[in-house]
Amino acid sequence: MNIFECPFALCARISGRNVAITSSTRSWTYSECHLLIKGIAHTLKMAGVKFGERVALVPTKDFPTPLIFFALFRLGAIACPIDSQLPPTSFLHLLHALSPTYLIIPDGMGYSKIGHIVPIPFSQLAKSAAPISPPSFRIYLAKGTLATCLSTSGSTGQPKIACHSLGNHYYSALGSSRYMPLKTTDHYLLSLPLYHIAGVAILFRTFLAGATLLLSDDLGHPRATHLSLVPTQLCRLLERSPSRPFPQHLLCGGAPIPQTLYEQALRKGLGIYPSYGMSEMSSQIATNFSLGSFSLGHSLPYRELKVGEGGEIYVRGETLFQGYFHRERGLTLPLDDEGWFHTGDVGAYSPEGGLQIFGRIDRRFICGGENIYPEEIESILEGIEGVESAAVIPVADEEWGMRPVVHIKGDGGVSENTLKALLALRLPKFKIPTSFYFS
Repeated sequence: MNIFECPFALCARISGRNVAITSSTRSWTYSECHLLIKGIAHTLKMAGVKFGERVALVPTKDFPTPLIFFALFRLGAIACPIDSQLPPTSFLHLLHALSPTYLIIPDGMGYSKIGHIVPIPFSQLAKSAAPISPPSFRIYLAKGTLATCLSTSGSTGQPKIACHSLGNHYYSALGSSRYMPLKTTDHYLLSLPLYHIAGVAILFRTFLAGATLLLSDDLGHPRATHLSLVPTQLCRLLERSPSRPFPQHLLCGGAPIPQTLYEQALRKGLGIYPSYGMSEMSSQIATNFSLGSFSLGHSLPYRELKVGEGGEIYVRGETLFQGYFHRERGLTLPLDDEGWFHTGDVGAYSPEGGLQIFGRIDRRFICGGENIYPEEIESILEGIEGVESAAVIPVADEEWGMRPVVHIKGDGGVSENTLKALLALRLPKFKIPTSFYFS
């Protein structure tokens, strides 16, 4: 089918008293949220928001931001979330690139009308979001409708705007729940910002399952059963007091995960799932659910991946985005003749060992005829106690062509000889940096 029922309408109809969203101060049931979304959508429609229109949004991780997304989806408008922490010039540049008609902002943000863009404060939506008329159930959403435009820097650092349909988000959530199911009694912590694909994915996973979205800044919240986080957040979680239980399911991605960090999490008894994903595939692509040997696992349902020429990872499937948005050219979707998207990531895959990512094509260099991916070396180093960060770069060498050197930032408690010895346990000799620079 090309449609699915809005999860808030569905849950309001069959389990309306179940809690959809909870914070430290109060909770909102699915019935309440369904009516609030209806009110917000009505307000936006009266303001002039139309089907297919791009609407910029400065999201918070507080109520009622999640409902604003679904109000826009019900109208068939395209949610374009923007990071409020961007420098003013970058913020305005992204607004120009998106060319929205409206900008929904938290109260007190301080933006007046910018060109033709009309600001709508959260309070304007909240005031008029009281229940209006008896609720109408069975509200359906079309999978093919464009739903979001998300800024992603990509490997070059140049902003790209990846556009997704409702179907992309829908199948991303369904594929994830096949192996990491959510019950209606579960609580998924909103641990990632809603201007990133991983944050939006949390909304769809939670609400399609009829579970509860937990609004809190506490990564170790006692009610959290499911948690998505990046390696930096995982480090913080592992440092907290062990007197409180960890969430049952932790999905970790967004950046290379040092194997040592993964093993540390397993020793603490965490149900941690290393994951590989990207905006262009609506978040998750492959995940390791085995809780054993380190890898990024296997592709989830509704996704395909293969290792192409030169070890580059190719992907496609129901979660593949609709294209990059350009103000002048519209949507462009760069695929090869077989419909594969070339990720620019390089790795290896086997049915037994799962997916391994070595690095990016654009960072690869050759040493004595062998490929070196700086990220592989950096990941190992950053998993060593005393190393805060590591940056590997190539330097010219008459004999080898290029040799790796590394700049280490740390607490000074680890020596070059120690680092070389630890690297030698994991890497062939040609990948071990010839020089170490400490700061």
